Amino acid sequence: MFRELKRAKKGLSHEDSLEILRAGEHGVLSTVSEDGTPYGVPLNYVLHDGRIIFHCAPSGHKLDNIAHCPQVSFCVVTQAEVVPEKFTTRFQSVVAFGTARILEGDEKKEGLLALVRRLSPDHIPAGETYISNAWDKTTVVAVDIAHLTGKAAPAPGGRE
Repeated sequence: MFRELKRAKKGLSHEDSLEILRAGEHGVLSTVSEDGTPYGVPLNYVLHDGRIIFHCAPSGHKLDNIAHCPQVSFCVVTQAEVVPEKFTTRFQSVVAFGTARILEGDEKKEGLLALVRRLSPDHIPAGETYISNAWDKTTVVAVDIAHLTGKAAPAPGGRE
């Protein structure tokens, strides 16, 4: 089901791939609509308890697609630098494949608090108030990771 990396020398360990997910703040969620149209949308996220967590409005394109097909991919790039004189790019990236699901109740609250702690660490009390006030206007989604692939160039050990 999941392909091996074509350039295995650039591949990262599972732990290094998770570290890129931990370090990132933005990713692109890719879903598929009912008619087969792909849809990629950039969003903020947090890696929490081994799952990718993000929030959104209670309705919209990505939620329609997730309801149709909960299998998604999520791409994060934490570093990208074009090296023109070598006709290459230095980068670190991961692609996670998994199943998206809507969080409810305590899981929803825990997901929102994880987002506040990660993205607004200096504003936790205000974030808790915001969560209470926006509870019914917010959907929280978790992506349970089934497969994770990380790549970097130069590859670990400095090889290009």
